[in-house]
Amino acid sequence: MSTARWFVLALALLFVAACGQPATPQPAKIRFGETMCTECGMIISEPKFAASLAYEESEGRFKSLAFDDIGDMIGYLQKHVELIPAGTWVHDYESEEWIDANTAFFVESSAIRSPMGHGIAAFASEEAANAFAGEVDGVVWDWGHLRVEHAMAGHQH
Repeated sequence: MSTARWFVLALALLFVAACGQPATPQPAKIRFGETMCTECGMIISEPKFAASLAYEESEGRFKSLAFDDIGDMIGYLQKHVELIPAGTWVHDYESEEWIDANTAFFVESSAIRSPMGHGIAAFASEEAANAFAGEVDGVVWDWGHLRVEHAMAGHQH
């Protein structure tokens, strides 16, 4: 085999190997009705409550985890303090699209029936969160405050 063919083969193998894990943090690819929650093991079936985090598994390679409830992701982070998230995402309650947890607004209420009973819904806009909070007698948090408040309330499911 010529040197050029070896080079092309080596390049192709490197490309295939690089496709195994993302080089930038991304939310997990969830197949609703099939993918299991990393924290509780339940099948993820409700997009509006799904959450994901990514961490650096090795230099430049990220692993993404999926959760069926925002509260489950918070609980997982509490149990695994050694993990430094490279990204955290939640689904917008209204559009069911991924949004960055750090910029989201969260409504917490006992009237919200999330999969594991944490009662948390995420919104891309503060206006939408405030409107929903009024409907469910909830409180609006940012990501940092939600994590602290949820931990202090002792939510363990």
